[in-house]
Amino acid sequence: MIHLGKNTSSRIISKGISTGNSSNTYRGLVSIHPKSNNSRNFTQCDSLLLTDNCSANTIPYIQSKNIDSIVEHEATSSKISEDQLFYCQQRGLDEEEAVSLIVNGFCKDVLQKFLWNLR
Repeated sequence: MIHLGKNTSSRIISKGISTGNSSNTYRGLVSIHPKSNNSRNFTQCDSLLLTDNCSANTIPYIQSKNIDSIVEHEATSSKISEDQLFYCQQRGLDEEEAVSLIVNGFCKDVLQKFLWNLR
């Protein structure tokens, strides 16, 4: 994301899901140029790890050349808890359906924006 003008804002949402022996990596550039007064960026990177052998990496690259700008970055990694599975199974879902529901919920905000932009 490159901010060239004044009063610009951006929001980056990254969702990664890993399973098996896989790894997901977010690498992102946010660049605020010197004349981009009052610019703002918020970057959110969330990873869902479905097995014990998978991993996630978040590697932000932030270049801010304007003292009046705000650049924020947050990252989370989580696993599906036994409590989440138990809750779903108590409502009649088997484990596969429960995992599917939780994964879909994890991706929901990105998918909604994506589908909205296709209209």
